[in-house]
Amino acid sequence: MKAVVYEGPNVLTYKDVADVSPKANEVKLKVRACGICGSDVHGYLGITGRRIPPVIMGHEFSGEIVELGEGVNNLKPGDRVAAYPLDFCGSCEMCAKGDVHLCLNKRAFGVLDVDGAFAEYICVPAKVCFKLKDSVSYKVGSIMEPLAVSYRAVSHAGNLTGKNVLVVGTGTIGLLALSCVKAQNPRRIFVSDLSDSRLEIAKKMGADTVINPSKENSLDVIMDNTNNKGVDAVIEAVGVSATVKQSIDSLAFGGTAVWIGISDKHIDLEMQKIVTRELNVKGTFLYGFEEFRTVVEMLNEGKLNIDPILSKEITLEELPETMAQMAAGAGDIIKVTVVNND
Repeated sequence: MKAVVYEGPNVLTYKDVADVSPKANEVKLKVRACGICGSDVHGYLGITGRRIPPVIMGHEFSGEIVELGEGVNNLKPGDRVAAYPLDFCGSCEMCAKGDVHLCLNKRAFGVLDVDGAFAEYICVPAKVCFKLKDSVSYKVGSIMEPLAVSYRAVSHAGNLTGKNVLVVGTGTIGLLALSCVKAQNPRRIFVSDLSDSRLEIAKKMGADTVINPSKENSLDVIMDNTNNKGVDAVIEAVGVSATVKQSIDSLAFGGTAVWIGISDKHIDLEMQKIVTRELNVKGTFLYGFEEFRTVVEMLNEGKLNIDPILSKEITLEELPETMAQMAAGAGDIIKVTVVNND
């Protein structure tokens, strides 16, 4: 079968590799779509230590079942599925608590030395496969992993129905968070970013008010539209001092900031604003098995609008060149997906 193999920093090779066969309790998927994650780009550059060559990257994927391993009876060839990209043991202390994403024996597809889905086929445990309705495209199906990250972040903000909410950052995670916020019927959604083209995408996904802080005062816009109270919740999806400050400044008394951005290791923070206004600050990271299940169900039910973030579609053969371009700077491209329609 064909695959793209990471062979060292800045080296991806489209080549023939050994075909795969499902073991007991596994299924073989024909990979129909696999998104390129920012961590894949960092892995390609060799700056994280999270990709050990030679390895096939790719952990945001959906596909069609083509073969069943022994013992699989809840799925069948032809089923369209999204895959939770983690094999967990089910018996360790963390799995017993239900925190399978923290499994002490986990294997993450496309990470470290575990092959992922930048390939024609991949074998995964049947237990990580979630069926997709025909109305959900494979491209949309491949976005479940970052969508689950965003869903978890938004859930930390509590019930947002009828609330004013600010989303800071219009990368993949920020825009998917916007979609999750929109599903809760808030009063008004503000979205802030320095890219006008990405703010236009935010409008398509349900933002009521978009703000470019390089052209207007973010706080003035928010206060003008909230009776000078500020927003009830902020989802901060950038992670630098300026945007963290923006998240705190924009909150109403008693409001909640959820921080998901991790660009800077250290940030400057004015503690008195948090203490004297009794603000809530929460960090969020990754997602759990049930959160993945939830976002699959929400997309199957048509509750989320995420199509606008799917910026570009490429073939597996085009991946090495595209990855090099993304490593040099993605510009306003949000989500690139490797698609196999054959």
